[in-house]
Amino acid sequence: MKTLKLMILVISVLFLTGCSLSDLVPEPGSQPYSMIEKPYKDRTEIDHHSENIYKRTVAGTLKYIDDGDKAGLKKMLCKGLLDMDDIDTEIDALLDGFKGDITDTTYITGDLGARTTAQWSKTEAVACYESEFYVYTDKETYYVKLDMCSVNDREADGKDSVGVTRLHVTTLDKRYGMKVESGFKEGGSKEYQDKYTFGDGVTRDINTKIVGVSQCSILSEYGNSNGYEVLNTSTVWSDNDVWKLTGTTDSISLEDLKKIDYTDESAVREVFNSTEQYATSEAGNHCRLYNLTDSDKKVHVYSDNYYEGDDSYRVKFVQIIDISELFGKQDREYVYNYEEK
Repeated sequence: MKTLKLMILVISVLFLTGCSLSDLVPEPGSQPYSMIEKPYKDRTEIDHHSENIYKRTVAGTLKYIDDGDKAGLKKMLCKGLLDMDDIDTEIDALLDGFKGDITDTTYITGDLGARTTAQWSKTEAVACYESEFYVYTDKETYYVKLDMCSVNDREADGKDSVGVTRLHVTTLDKRYGMKVESGFKEGGSKEYQDKYTFGDGVTRDINTKIVGVSQCSILSEYGNSNGYEVLNTSTVWSDNDVWKLTGTTDSISLEDLKKIDYTDESAVREVFNSTEQYATSEAGNHCRLYNLTDSDKKVHVYSDNYYEGDDSYRVKFVQIIDISELFGKQDREYVYNYEEK
């Protein structure tokens, strides 16, 4: 019954925020890189009965990337990934293009939030984890997708999947609007190519190999993150999205926000459609950000009906948020909340 209630809660949050499952990060189990203890140094250290498996794997992997340590990084990658063609070339490209020293990350999820194949038990024959997060260095900001397997005693090649199975690193301009077309075919070869179309229009075919139950691949694609930001705008979970800055000087005052009759849809649209946004989200117009007059904080507007187009949205809440802080530290002030009518 507890499991059922948890799943209902997760599904409810999905519909409320419009987020994908991978964006849902339970706050009690999540931490930024700087706070993670006991990072793994080698995939052979991974014990699927222990706690914080995903975070410790991420921390160990990021440490080697930060140090530019190819031999160390290879210790974290699963054997199946290491056996792929051109793996050394891909690792070199990832490390050579990574700029700066890591200062921190967005929240990295705990085991419960990242677990996929295994459900709620540490005694499963297969336990895989996957999530995504953003890495800040003193020179760049990167999107990272990292999947890993802690145990696979079921498939014949399962043990070859223990360790990091997928490692993708891109700059924000590449991540914004990125699309993936899978080359996997049911009943087809375990080796295939996924087609990636990045935000700047560049396309690449990435070699992918199924080992155990894991899709193994490594990818790095670097441009420039200037003009983009990673922002946390969810009301419940730390939901990280890439936003493209507009450079506008338009702003809305707190006084004017409080004057709006939020039951009058035409009045609401007149204000928000006539003001240029601070940044635009790849997730669409259901989440909007505006400059707040005489403040470094932002106006966050969430609306539904966004699939029907701009003219039909209904604002559900308006908040004042400090986007310079991680989600857990953000001071949020509601100007309007439809639940408090």
